[in-house]
Amino acid sequence: MLYQFVVSFSIGIVFAKFFNLDWTVGILVFIVSLILFFYFKKEDASLGKVIFVIGVAFFLGILRMNFVDTSPDSNLLKLVGQKISFEATISQEPDVRDTSTRYIITPTNSKSLVLLVANRFPEFKYGDKIRVSGKLLLPENFTNDNGTEFDYISYLSKDKIHFLIYYPQIEKIEGYGGNKIISSLYYLKKYFVEKIGNVAPEPNSSFLAGLIFGAKQSLGQTLLDDFQKVGLIHIVVLSGENLTIVAAGVLSLTSYFGRRKFGLIASALGILIFSAMVGFTTTVLRAGIMALIAIMAKFLGRPNDALRALFVAGFLMIAWNPLVIFYDPSFQLSFMAALGLIIWSPVIDLLIVKKFNFIPSKFGLREIISATFAVQIFILPLLIRMSGTFSLISFVANLIVLPMIPAVMLFGFLTGLVGMIPTQVGLLLSWPFGFVSFIVSEVVIKLTEIFAAIPFVTISITILPLWVIFIWYVFYGFVYLKLKKKEVLL
Repeated sequence: MLYQFVVSFSIGIVFAKFFNLDWTVGILVFIVSLILFFYFKKEDASLGKVIFVIGVAFFLGILRMNFVDTSPDSNLLKLVGQKISFEATISQEPDVRDTSTRYIITPTNSKSLVLLVANRFPEFKYGDKIRVSGKLLLPENFTNDNGTEFDYISYLSKDKIHFLIYYPQIEKIEGYGGNKIISSLYYLKKYFVEKIGNVAPEPNSSFLAGLIFGAKQSLGQTLLDDFQKVGLIHIVVLSGENLTIVAAGVLSLTSYFGRRKFGLIASALGILIFSAMVGFTTTVLRAGIMALIAIMAKFLGRPNDALRALFVAGFLMIAWNPLVIFYDPSFQLSFMAALGLIIWSPVIDLLIVKKFNFIPSKFGLREIISATFAVQIFILPLLIRMSGTFSLISFVANLIVLPMIPAVMLFGFLTGLVGMIPTQVGLLLSWPFGFVSFIVSEVVIKLTEIFAAIPFVTISITILPLWVIFIWYVFYGFVYLKLKKKEVLL
């Protein structure tokens, strides 16, 4: 019943969003399901229960969507287009780019957040109380490179960001505000990245920071384009896909050495540490929860239990903020990556990997490749829709590069961690780890550049309709059920 409830709840949210359904439609569906429940009660009680659960969940989905408030602050809305001055607090970690910085601020006595696109210097920190002067604007949708319109307005509004100001005047009033724990974690992350930079040169240090923390902005546009072209951009974005693959890799590697319990603990601790140092944002928490559930499935060997846990987690996240279904790529990739690992990894392992005898089982390599391939296949439709491109070399590039990513992250993490030891001792001790992380990351970067240099490796797709994605996943489900029915999957 759980799967029917969660899926029906999600469908209720989707229908309420796209067809603008109000709660009265939900009541009607509930009444019809109740009537059918009593109708089938004597002849087929199980069918009646399923219909009733679907009806209730659909009604609750519509009801939840009706309570979503995406309206901007009415007082600020009156001032759009005017140059205003107000006090606010920087409510999230600044997003530092090459030539600019993006701040998300909370104006005093306002329910809406404001996005500032500011000069790179002077720098301000999370928790700073500031005075902002600039022209208040509403966000606007824009066209991607592939010709599709990106709903930037909805993307921001899901996080209650309804206004923006370009290059305002910013004056610091007071510092060290905000949550002390979160502020300390952001400082720790910045200090950690600096220690990596003391050992590894650019662009390797930025690449390592991107792998660990998703800080991809300082990689440079050329290298970012190369990662995009060959279908590897996801490895420098902290997402559930990345965390899931890395956690599965650590678990597979330690299991090979007979330390399976240690591998589970190491994977879980790694996810928690990375999440803490990024700051436990909602995006990272979602990714971390999905990854933890996925590695528990690998450890326990009980995919059904993990699948139930995954659906419960997904339901709670959707119930908290229904808009993540539509406008949060991290949630979409996190959920699908975990789902792909749980149900698709055994398929890949049985049907593909074990048929290729040249793939060794040493160091858990076979399991790592199975997990990598499973996740890549399962999230492929979403990646195509999000990026508007399909890389002909993506599978090959991912199969070659991704098994190296756990090692890059591990040695990069150790470089920063050991480097945090005070005085020159930390710098000296971090050099061996930094050297290894530099060598492995250099191999990944060079392979990416080689793959990107191959002509015609990328196909531009203007748009992948939702109905195509739906049919795509229905086909995956059909293949999975067929294999399970034939007892290929136990």
